[in-house]
Amino acid sequence: MGSGNIGGTLARLAVDAGLDVVHSNSRGPQTLSGLVDELGARARAATPAQAAADGEWVVVTIPVGAVGAVPREPLVGKTVIGTGTYFAPRDGTTCAPDNY
Repeated sequence: MGSGNIGGTLARLAVDAGLDVVHSNSRGPQTLSGLVDELGARARAATPAQAAADGEWVVVTIPVGAVGAVPREPLVGKTVIGTGTYFAPRDGTTCAPDNY
């Protein structure tokens, strides 16, 4: 799971439900210590490739433009849930639905 609003919220819900979570982001596991500490023993941080490899199901919460950076091999055969949505201030206008 990512570490932003969506990933953090999903992680809190998962931990509250008794599930283990592995967080990752593009800045590295060391930047997730605050969130992991907040979530407790059921949470840990990893690289995106490690998180993808370790998860039974994987939540991908990233900007539209970063989809190409998602490691594919570790996701083969797994359930992948994508929560990303287009957001013009972040994703730019070239991803706008009118440009498809």
